[in-house]
Amino acid sequence: MTSRLLDALTTAMDLDYVSFDRKRMRAAQAASIEAVGPERLEVRSTRIKEDLRVNIETTVTIEHEHANGSSVPRRPKRRAIVVADAGWYTTADLFSAIPAERGSTLLLTCIDYQNAIRRGISPLRFKRPLESIAPNLWRRELVLPTGWMKSYPKIGMRPIARAVRGWREEHAPDLDLTLVITYPHYIYLYQMLEVDRLIYFNIDDYSLYWKKHAKIIENLEREAVAKADLTVCVSRLRRDLLRDLIPPSAARIEHFPHGLPASRAGFIASDRPAELPIDLAHIPRPVLGFVGSLEDRLDWALLDRLARELPHASIVLIGDRPRTDRNEAAWIEAVRTLEQKPNVWFVGRRANAQIARYIQAFDICLIPYRVDHRFNVACCPTKIIDYMGTGRPIVSTALPECALYRDYFHVSDDADAFIDATRSILESGSDDGRGFARAEHAHANTCDRVVGRLLDRLDAIEETSRDDRPR
Repeated sequence: MTSRLLDALTTAMDLDYVSFDRKRMRAAQAASIEAVGPERLEVRSTRIKEDLRVNIETTVTIEHEHANGSSVPRRPKRRAIVVADAGWYTTADLFSAIPAERGSTLLLTCIDYQNAIRRGISPLRFKRPLESIAPNLWRRELVLPTGWMKSYPKIGMRPIARAVRGWREEHAPDLDLTLVITYPHYIYLYQMLEVDRLIYFNIDDYSLYWKKHAKIIENLEREAVAKADLTVCVSRLRRDLLRDLIPPSAARIEHFPHGLPASRAGFIASDRPAELPIDLAHIPRPVLGFVGSLEDRLDWALLDRLARELPHASIVLIGDRPRTDRNEAAWIEAVRTLEQKPNVWFVGRRANAQIARYIQAFDICLIPYRVDHRFNVACCPTKIIDYMGTGRPIVSTALPECALYRDYFHVSDDADAFIDATRSILESGSDDGRGFARAEHAHANTCDRVVGRLLDRLDAIEETSRDDRPR
């Protein structure tokens, strides 16, 4: 089996993953079958594997043609890749993993004057330099007038276009330009540049970001998808929605969940949690942990019930503590109630580079998101891959994206199931028997592998399809 085929087979949703450790693979599969039943496992495997079709078919076709002498597989195309923008850390993690041999990459981060000042950037330092951060990898932060994106993008994008042209002229003059846009508004930037290939990288339902401009955003998104050579959605629900909305582009809309960052790929799975970091060493075990934004997206009533029904367990919440002194929203009242529980610990934010150390020390990792929250329904929680990378047990509510991983961790269809699953795992010594399967899956889907598959898919589209997108 070739390495390209193996990489394709170990992509994000392969429930019958390929493993070099056959004993661990058989044990993990047995645990999955015991947890959900062989009939449900077979149905899920069949359904989820449809997501692999494009990646696997592309690879198998290339290898088959080569084996029969009908063609010689081409080397991956080298490109000048510009990401507008890489302000969200998962986007930066993914595209900074592009290997130097695939070309040159520029990561742009664009902020307005107000946010720059909040971050302590003096107006005298608004002109930010181009930084070389790795071979063939650059970063540039642009500080732009307030309103540059939504209010007057045709003017506001001009400094970005100039920065792209200057970088390309100096560092990638002979390479085709591939523009990755991460918000629909960047379609205006696309129109200002001579772009050879366009990728629309969708991480959320952006109409929920700016509800007053939802219709404008939806129209811009339709235009971006129609013009893109490849649309990438981190959420399968978003992929399916865009395929339904824009049928002519359906074959070029793909699902690539978040990859595991290199900073979190060095941990070895264990059937026992690691020691708690020294700043949490005083917290009694077992520890039920959550890492992320502490906001209305969380099911605070579920956490309150978890704290009451498992009083011997410590619930540790890592993230900025919600302000409860002025906000009178209903969920804030639930937070106030939870703060009074002796076994609930709000420990504040931790550095992103250190998060894996905390996750690895949890007895159980929690994804207690509300299933009725529109943002949650459309998202791909970064916690899925971050938690899986450490191998620790996971209990989640039944978000659409989480439901794709039922064979790797417990996805609860209601509050009773969430409590029961948590209790059962604790009674089993904080080991659900699927830790090595989770870790293998995560390490088969590191950022460098995911972005490699993404670029391979773009290469395949470029080689096999007519250039009939509206420009």
